[in-house]
Amino acid sequence: MSLSDLAEPSSTSSSSSSSSQQTRINLTVPTSLLILPPTAAIIGLSIGLVRGGNKSRLRFLAENAHRQPKTIQGWYFYTKTRNYRVFFGAAKTGSRFALGLGGATAVYVLLDESIGFIRERLVGVKERISWRNGGVAWEDGALSGGIMGLGVGTIYRLPRPLFIRSIIMGTILGALTSTMQVAQAHIGRLRQEEELKIQKTVPNKSENTVPLTTEEVIPVSAPILTENQIAERTDIDTRTGAMPVDLIPLDDDEGKGWFSRLRSALGV
Repeated sequence: MSLSDLAEPSSTSSSSSSSSQQTRINLTVPTSLLILPPTAAIIGLSIGLVRGGNKSRLRFLAENAHRQPKTIQGWYFYTKTRNYRVFFGAAKTGSRFALGLGGATAVYVLLDESIGFIRERLVGVKERISWRNGGVAWEDGALSGGIMGLGVGTIYRLPRPLFIRSIIMGTILGALTSTMQVAQAHIGRLRQEEELKIQKTVPNKSENTVPLTTEEVIPVSAPILTENQIAERTDIDTRTGAMPVDLIPLDDDEGKGWFSRLRSALGV
C-alpha cells in the first residue's frame, strides 16, 4: 500500500494502484555486477598491500642506509618511522590497486551486459535475468575482454607485442568467464529438472492415501452367569456381580519382585 492509497478514498484505490504500477520504474541489477567488482577490489587491495608495503620498506632502508642509529632511542624511532612508512605505503598502494582493478572489472561487466543486450535485440528474446533477456553467451565475454585489452593497451601506450598480447589475453579471459557462467546456468537447470522429476515420481501422501484394511478380532464373550450361579459363588458381589480386586487370581510370576522371579526361574 502506498501513500496515495491512504489519502484517496477506497473507491479509487484500484485506479491509483494501477496508475502507480504503470509509472513504476524497474531497475534490474545484474548479479555479476554485484559480485565481480567487489571481489576484484578485494584481490587488488590484497596485492596492493603486499607490494606497497615491501616497496615502502625497501625505500626506507635505502634512504637510511648511510645513517644507522647508534642508541636505543635512535633505534626505537627508526623502527617506528619505518613501520609508519610501510603502513601508509601499503594503504596507498592497496587503495589504488583496489580502485583500479574493481573499476576495470565493473567496466568489463557493463560491457558484457551491454553487448549481450544488443545481441539479443538482434537475435531473440528469452527470459529476463539481467540486462539481457536471456542467458549468457561466451562471445559476449570474449568481445568485452577484447575491448578491455584494447583500452588498456591504448591508455598505457604499450609496445606492439604487449598491445597484441593484452588484446588476446582479454579475449581469452573474457570468453572463459562467460563460459563459466554458461556452465553454472546449465548445472542449475539440470538441478531444477532433477528436482521436478523427483517431485513427479514421489507420490503425494495427502492425495494418494490408500485405506488400510484391518481384520477385526471379535473378542470371546465371557460366560454369562445366572442369578443362581452368582448367589452360589461367595467371591462375587451379589449386588454388582463383580469379583473383589483382592480375590482376583494372579499369575505365578505376577506380584513377585525381579529377585523372586529370578530364583523361581533358576529353581532355587
